[in-house]
Amino acid sequence: MGVLGELWDDGTKLVGDVVEIGKDVMMAPAEIAHWVLTQMFGGGEADLQKIATELKALSTELDGLTKEINTTLGHLTWHGPASDAFVRVAHGRVKEMNTISDDLSTLSTSVTRLSQVY
Repeated sequence: MGVLGELWDDGTKLVGDVVEIGKDVMMAPAEIAHWVLTQMFGGGEADLQKIATELKALSTELDGLTKEINTTLGHLTWHGPASDAFVRVAHGRVKEMNTISDDLSTLSTSVTRLSQVY
């Protein structure tokens, strides 16, 4: 084999190596994600679905609590500046609870989607 043949073989090997590196670079994120999910959740779609269901249940429970608080605030017989201040603070907390409930629901949806591609 001459110099040209050796150059051809080296070029072919180099292209092959580049293709393999390209595959590794493309596959690495998926493999890393799979490993991370396995470490975090024990692996498997069923585990992720269980977590999504629990997150949704927490969101629903928090919604129920905020409705109870609002109902209780609506039935207060206490009036005056102190009552107004208390109700203002309580409504602020209810607003925060609603945000958390929405976040839990969104997280549940995200985990469900994740389980579908896992």
